[in-house]
Amino acid sequence: MRTSTLLKGVLPLFALAFLGAGCFDLSGSQPAALDGGVFRTADQALTWKQLNPLSLGPKLGSIADVGTVSVAFDASDPKAIYVGTSENGLIYSLDGGDSWMSARGLNTGRVNMISVDPQNKCAVYVAKANQIIKTDNCGRDWSQVFFDTQVDKQFTVVAVDWHNSNVVYAGTSQGDLLRSDNAGAAWGVLSRIEGTQINDLALDPRDSRNFYLATQGLGIYKMANSGASSTRLLEVFDQYDNARRPTQIVIDRNAPDTLYQVSKYGILKSDNAGGSWRALTLPNPPNTVVIKSLAVNPANSRQLVYATDTSIVMTSDGGATWTSKKLPTTRGVSFVAFDRNSPPNLFLGATPAKK
Repeated sequence: MRTSTLLKGVLPLFALAFLGAGCFDLSGSQPAALDGGVFRTADQALTWKQLNPLSLGPKLGSIADVGTVSVAFDASDPKAIYVGTSENGLIYSLDGGDSWMSARGLNTGRVNMISVDPQNKCAVYVAKANQIIKTDNCGRDWSQVFFDTQVDKQFTVVAVDWHNSNVVYAGTSQGDLLRSDNAGAAWGVLSRIEGTQINDLALDPRDSRNFYLATQGLGIYKMANSGASSTRLLEVFDQYDNARRPTQIVIDRNAPDTLYQVSKYGILKSDNAGGSWRALTLPNPPNTVVIKSLAVNPANSRQLVYATDTSIVMTSDGGATWTSKKLPTTRGVSFVAFDRNSPPNLFLGATPAKK
């Protein structure tokens, strides 16, 4: 369903929403126990900086108690970062994370995924609840460009085609894959995968007409011709217990045929665009830890980083050896991701505090 509802926000309402949730201290001080929000490292995770300052007009707040969910980097501006939170909508930074601002009018609720138009940095799409929400003016206003009448349905993924940014994909918790061919003005159901949730969508960096879907229980779908045809890569996962439930699929931008699939089993790797897979040997045996997020260094394909509930684990030799370090937060991790700087920084998002 198409809607043009305009979502406008005012700064005092944003401040009250966060203060009411107990997330910010406007005095600028921070109790030591507040180890949420976003962290950054530039030295192989030896040291981390918690990126707290939040601009609230004339006052300064903090995101140190915020739970995060998702992250996206602007392809045209290495200092522009968008972070989806678990309760407080969307926050963004224009200085590489040193300070943050709220997305006015989009400052409540959970943001499941974010996608920035690589050809127009002022166009940003957000998957939130049963809606796709968009800004065309760098966040000054947000419009609800699609909503599903089933309120229990969640949009779990959204992705802008990097070659033709009029094409936008969105996936749901009930297996629907939607596509817009006019930058979100109208949407159609491209395919429906019954009995599953779409957990992730990764566009091929060599040919954006090809992409991969990670589904809950049905493995990986390889989509071709802008989603017109699909191949389910299911049988190849039969030998790996729980690998049919991938939570993330990562493509090596320097070698687009190299894919990584994350599941409860561990990490599987394909060197031939999903034709065959092998398990990486990790410090922990398969099915013994939950991998929250995986990232491949865009400047060095042999460097992989993943996070568990307690550790950040890294390799610099393609997985032959691994090094584990303690997390900078006690909460656990929602994402690890490299930015677009040269050399890239590594960012980590903390989950909500346990209640």
